[in-house]
Amino acid sequence: MPIPDLSAAAPLLPGRPAARYPLRDLRPLAFGLRTALAALAALWLAMWLQLDNPRWAAWTVMAIALPTRGEVKRKGAWRLGGTLLGLLAGLIGTACFAQSSVGAGLYLAAWTALAATIGGRLPGFGAYGTALAGLTASLIMLETAGAPLSAFDLALERGSNIGLGIACAYLASVAAEALHGAAAPATPPPPPAPPAAVIAANAARLVLLVGSAWLLWFVTAWPSGPIFIILAVSLGLNFTTLPNVERGTWPCLWGVALGQAAGLALKFGPLTSTPSFGLLAATLIPCLTIGAVGATDRRSAVLALGFNVSFLLAAAPQNPMQYDLGASLNEAVAVVAGVALVVAAYRYLWPRHLWRHP
Repeated sequence: MPIPDLSAAAPLLPGRPAARYPLRDLRPLAFGLRTALAALAALWLAMWLQLDNPRWAAWTVMAIALPTRGEVKRKGAWRLGGTLLGLLAGLIGTACFAQSSVGAGLYLAAWTALAATIGGRLPGFGAYGTALAGLTASLIMLETAGAPLSAFDLALERGSNIGLGIACAYLASVAAEALHGAAAPATPPPPPAPPAAVIAANAARLVLLVGSAWLLWFVTAWPSGPIFIILAVSLGLNFTTLPNVERGTWPCLWGVALGQAAGLALKFGPLTSTPSFGLLAATLIPCLTIGAVGATDRRSAVLALGFNVSFLLAAAPQNPMQYDLGASLNEAVAVVAGVALVVAAYRYLWPRHLWRHP
């Protein structure tokens, strides 16, 4: 089953709003094209290396692309560090609780709460790195729930894709600076860390999120239950890094739904007749560019976050491509349901204890 990689919108620093560009400014379009091309390069390299989930490499580019190579380097370092920590935590959880679904659920809930607590006390990219640690552990444990002996192989593949994506994003930023200089749009300093009460509420919120999602999967044996849980973990952790998150919950849900619709339409439309990578890239690049451009402006950044999270998951570019409409629709329901659960948690669980910043 393909697993999504939810990350902050491409040019958004945790806790910092995206720039608001005038309509005639071409920098967002240039950034979007650069990011899309780098993502496609990472996708091609991952396919050439015969990695099973090449979209992870492309997702990484979309997640860490930023205006300058210094920012890409810092965010990439936190992503890599968080991924490695999450891989270790996921392997430990699989080794200890492969035979206990209840124990695995409790372990993952505790790890997610710990990631939210530590992330709330770290500025900027530190919160992003801890969110990746929570996501990666859930991915390893849930993807290998039926085959725990494959956990190490999945961890190795995950790390390889992430490293490849970071390298492609960094090289793209270096090339852009060499061509156009290192000037970047002005951004305000990051807001202060959330209050202790908000950090505690976020941790408790995530425990309930993971617990309720896990319980639903345990009771129903839903085939797409793992992806439902991973969406709850991933987006729940991502929301802890963003102030004023209540303003973006519905746009994010709409973005996820749009990404699923666009991805499925391409997968079972043009992608059924793309025998070469060139045609595959030509099919994907418009949506990748739109997603990257949308993330550069605060008016559309949260919507783009949801879209970028969802699109590559639904389109599922693989080598070879797999076409199972029933499974794809089932996963689409799981993705939207997981995001809807997170939206409900942030809107109705302790709404007075959210991180608000002017």
